[in-house]
Amino acid sequence: MSCWQPTVLLVDDDRDMRWVMRNILVDAGLNVVEADGGASGLDLATRRLPDAVLLDMRMPGLGGDEVLRRFQRIDPGLPVIVVTAHGTIPGAVGAIRDGAFEYITKPFRNTHLVETVQRAVMRRSVTRRATASGLNATIATIMGQSPAIQTLTAQIEAIAGTNYSVVIQGETGVGKEVVARKLHKYGPRANRPLVVVDCGAISETLTDNEFFGHEKGAYTGASERHIGCFEAAAEGGTIFLDEVGNLAPTGQKALLRTLEEHTLRRIGATEQIKLDVRIIAATNSDISERAKSGCFREDLYFRLAEYIISVPPLRSRREDIAYLARRFLTQARETLSRPPADIAQGALDLLHSYSWPGNVRELRSVMRRAALTLSDIVMPEHLACSLSNGGAPAVSLPSATTPFRQQVRRQVKAIERDAVIAALDQAGGNKAKAARLLGIDYKTYRMKLKIAGGGQMAPANGGK
Repeated sequence: MSCWQPTVLLVDDDRDMRWVMRNILVDAGLNVVEADGGASGLDLATRRLPDAVLLDMRMPGLGGDEVLRRFQRIDPGLPVIVVTAHGTIPGAVGAIRDGAFEYITKPFRNTHLVETVQRAVMRRSVTRRATASGLNATIATIMGQSPAIQTLTAQIEAIAGTNYSVVIQGETGVGKEVVARKLHKYGPRANRPLVVVDCGAISETLTDNEFFGHEKGAYTGASERHIGCFEAAAEGGTIFLDEVGNLAPTGQKALLRTLEEHTLRRIGATEQIKLDVRIIAATNSDISERAKSGCFREDLYFRLAEYIISVPPLRSRREDIAYLARRFLTQARETLSRPPADIAQGALDLLHSYSWPGNVRELRSVMRRAALTLSDIVMPEHLACSLSNGGAPAVSLPSATTPFRQQVRRQVKAIERDAVIAALDQAGGNKAKAARLLGIDYKTYRMKLKIAGGGQMAPANGGK
């Protein structure tokens, strides 16, 4: 049976010193990777995060102080042990302040070096186990505990702690953004920005402006400097490219160039800005097939898809439907300040038999709508209307007993009711803010909310 070996990265420009430390650590059962300078060490760490780093402080090019700070940006939890022949008390204090795990002076005792590295590796292992436990619990709470979700969680856990570019594939509404946010939260860049870009909403002519920003006066109407999404995440953040398959060819070209050169330049600027970002992309189509057919740049696909995660549709994990339905129902009832409610078995059977073309997002909408109409338990009749038309209220055909105009008014009222409640949810219970979101006055909003059935909701966040 194979035994896991922690990996230690040696960053030292002295080849002989690297040889000595490598032999000591290999004899102690550790795997060793070497870099002859700060820049190459950082490059190795971004491609495969080590379990600990031994870092020399005096090197040509990037000095140890700057390399230490950059390691902390790459992965705040990475234990970096400073090893230097020019040890001073101020230097040790400064290194520890900047996040160093330990400060060792040369010459050192072999046993002291090994013990320090083993302590660093142990702390790293404990931190990773705690992170994995938190990740498992979070995904289970949000998405369920079916075997399909357990497999998905294992994939997220395997890749979250790296800087790999990830493509998340799945149908609309399955929770691709949830996965992207967990990859960021439990990854090495969690303390840096996560910038979300809706690629399908970017006009082809505005791609460069949205990606890279512009300088004041760069073109007519550019009255002030605009920071693009890549610059917002440039210093160690994460870019989430939602529906990247919808990106226009010019946008694909600009994206590929930026990722290859690791730099960006605002429109109208002359200076280049260094780029240190992780890319997470999501798509509801198979972009590998699109790349093969020439509809998506193949070179960009290979750059993005260092790892692929597939999020299963809801119909393939029906074990999660009851759990998710109850969760969404509870959330909606709390938003409406109404008492908890349950779901009758007949209603659960109806939910299980439905195909869910809109996936989890559709289920959430159905349960939010049911929360408005029930008293204390969801019955099949509370769901039949929503499920008969893909999750939206079913539109009845004109009949002799119900005039067509009256049916239209009913549908308009249903849509208005959903908008009123959704605005209140988005505003965190603040009715005044919800009114502003809808662009109507507060008095009108309160009236419509009362008609919708949410008039007894307690104000939140200082709402009226």
